[in-house]
Amino acid sequence: MKGREKRRRSSKFQAKVLWGILVPVVVFCLITNVIISVILGYQLMQKKETIEKEYLSVLDSQMEDMKEALDVLALRAESSFSVKWALNGSGFDTIEKKKYALSAQKSLTASLESSSVNEYLNHMILLNKNGGQISVTPLPRFIPAKDIFANKIFEKKAEGKARIGLAESVVDQGEIRLVYVYPLDSAENSYIYMELNTQIFAELLRPYEGSANIVIADRENENWEWCSSEHCREVYGKQKEGSYHLNTLVYEPFAITLNVMSGESLYSQDMMRIISVFLVTLALALSIGVTVSRLVSTKITKPLRHLSQHISSLSDKKNLWVDSSIEEGEDEVADIGKAFNMLVQHMNLLMEQQKKMYEQKQRLEMNALQAQINPHFLYNTLDSIRWMAVFQDAENIADTVMSLEELLRNMAKGVGDKISLREELSLVEDYVRLQQVRYMEIFDYVCDVPEKYLDYQIVKMSMQPIIENAILHGIVPSGTYGEVKIFVRETKTDLYVSVEDNGIGIDKEEFQKLVRTGGDKNKNALSGIGIMNVDERLRMTYGEDYGLIYEGEKGKFARVTIHIPKDTGEDDDV
Repeated sequence: MKGREKRRRSSKFQAKVLWGILVPVVVFCLITNVIISVILGYQLMQKKETIEKEYLSVLDSQMEDMKEALDVLALRAESSFSVKWALNGSGFDTIEKKKYALSAQKSLTASLESSSVNEYLNHMILLNKNGGQISVTPLPRFIPAKDIFANKIFEKKAEGKARIGLAESVVDQGEIRLVYVYPLDSAENSYIYMELNTQIFAELLRPYEGSANIVIADRENENWEWCSSEHCREVYGKQKEGSYHLNTLVYEPFAITLNVMSGESLYSQDMMRIISVFLVTLALALSIGVTVSRLVSTKITKPLRHLSQHISSLSDKKNLWVDSSIEEGEDEVADIGKAFNMLVQHMNLLMEQQKKMYEQKQRLEMNALQAQINPHFLYNTLDSIRWMAVFQDAENIADTVMSLEELLRNMAKGVGDKISLREELSLVEDYVRLQQVRYMEIFDYVCDVPEKYLDYQIVKMSMQPIIENAILHGIVPSGTYGEVKIFVRETKTDLYVSVEDNGIGIDKEEFQKLVRTGGDKNKNALSGIGIMNVDERLRMTYGEDYGLIYEGEKGKFARVTIHIPKDTGEDDDV
């Protein structure tokens, strides 16, 4: 069960790393592909529009060539002497006129055969308003001149002499023809009338059948249109619905429009190509991204998985062990492995120290149990001795016993609480009184502490070990009369309580070394607390910025200052 849970957590972490690498790669590829596709699409549209304009330009040029060919035929008729004489009058009533008519017919037939529009020219007629006419091309039937002049093309306004446009044929009724009319004299009495088969438009559009949707349409009649392909004819109607974009060029001489249609739909052929390229590129990017992400995630998660397995194995065992393999490499995971191994070593050291401390505590508790005396029995006995001394007028003995009793009572209450400086100094005075009796008053005790400081709080039993150290290690070894002095100074937030003796003296460095090595302890000491223990208790209570300050000079003095914050005890009461 635990194995499955570990594998599940490992898979989740690997999936997170995989997605963390894959998502940015995919997003980057997606954004890049979109930008590239937009740029390609825009460039493709620009190129397509340029090509479409070129198509229209070519058609426009072809239309211009067609008009020029018709203009050439008209100019030849206008400049022909035979045409002028043949159309002078209403009929061909003389042999000479008939001769001119045949000459004009032959001349224009010869010109027509060399013209580029010969293949598509259905009818060419020379006529005048008097009813005379010469048919250059064969007619299926006779067409009166008045019927020809009835064609709407004659009503069309033109910038030049020629009138050109799409109209119904006066010869082939019901058919649409490209009609060309040109006056042959300044009075516009005689004309050349030509009809071209609109098949010429289909022939012009044939080269674009598979490459473009091009439509030639009349400007006035929407039903007259010619398309490059059947597909073009089908979609031309959709253009009116807005599905296609129409690029238009107007050819004014023929009154027609040249149109190129391009799809505006997202699913147009060109857009589909771009989308296809985009999808293929995206799929390729995803494949590469997944592969690269898998390789990278495996490379990252493998050492992490090994580290996780090592940590999990430690939780199932009582002994912590160091695995050097998790430190292999130069990356951050290796640094974590090194730090974890250091942590394991430190934990092993702490557990070993804790084990030793526990064993020591057990021994101390056993010793304390073996040496335990009922405190009430001891206090009652001391109280009896004191009253015996009182009855015998031995005041010194009574005072000494009373000091010892008070001292023992205070010590029996423990050393973990904070008391007022007044109470701490009272405890010190009891201890000093006992020591003065013991050492035959070889030292004076001076307590120079103003009343304003006595209500500040201090850790209990923090001054007695320092006084004891001053007497046993300062005054007694000197062999001369000495003095132990207590004085106080303050700052805005802190209090400094100093204990100074003028015994053998000691340098600051030697003093600190003596305290660290436990050299301040003495078999004649009241308790086993020691100065080092006082310093530790002060730091634990007030923080590392507080504790004991050691000063001294060999042969002159030694001073220990208790540095504590000003504490009146009011916050604790609340």
